[in-house]
Amino acid sequence: MDYLLALPPGLDSAVSTCQLTLAQMRYRIGPGPRLMGTCLEAGLRGGLLMVDCRDYDGQGDPAPCSRQLVSECCRRGYSGIVCDFEGPPTGCLPKLASLLNQHCAAQGLRLYLPEIYAAFAPAARLLIPSAVVSGTLERQLCRRLEQHPPERLTLAVEWLREDFPLPAAGRGVPLTQAQLEEQLGRLQPAVCFDKGLCAHYYTYMAPGGQAHLVLFDTPRSIREKLVVARRLGLGSVLLPGPEVAPHLSELFQPL
Repeated sequence: MDYLLALPPGLDSAVSTCQLTLAQMRYRIGPGPRLMGTCLEAGLRGGLLMVDCRDYDGQGDPAPCSRQLVSECCRRGYSGIVCDFEGPPTGCLPKLASLLNQHCAAQGLRLYLPEIYAAFAPAARLLIPSAVVSGTLERQLCRRLEQHPPERLTLAVEWLREDFPLPAAGRGVPLTQAQLEEQLGRLQPAVCFDKGLCAHYYTYMAPGGQAHLVLFDTPRSIREKLVVARRLGLGSVLLPGPEVAPHLSELFQPL
């Protein structure tokens, strides 16, 4: 199984790369569309190009942008592209995914896309989010395995900190680490670990009587997610660099 680490600028020196492929979070798709970058040092080479599309309106011809992405990979020796696209495929993004599918295959580059883009890019590896509110992570992944071969799936791990009104559904209200620690200190709740969700949790009553569930991750819960992904034979895991960087030695003890 391949281990990928989503790495923002400035964190490189704090990360041991002995068993990780770095996905450089230095790129985004801007109006046009065109490829935009930040902190692109001359010596930046290797790993993966990671690009998001925040604030892009979906308008324009994606063909030049696709060529820019592949050209940047060739110029810097990247072995592939991780498209960190949020939300539904809108505007020209489906066409961009289709073009990248063709261009990456022609250049021998790996392409990673959210699962919702699977129909537009049949050769791409699919990003499956790790956040689960009900059922189990393993069951969610097994459902995906009924549709796709395991080597095509990449578990996109989130370091979850979310507050849900009960009954929980969808996504909760994100918490910062400081907010989580303040709430834990103030409420002193009974914290439990759900092995199926691969997450820690506690419940509390808000003013007015609304019951809440808080799910959050620690190195232990992230490690459990890696165990599940490895047991199911997934092709790769994408880890969030800012959160996991201080805990890499703990996470990568023999699984």
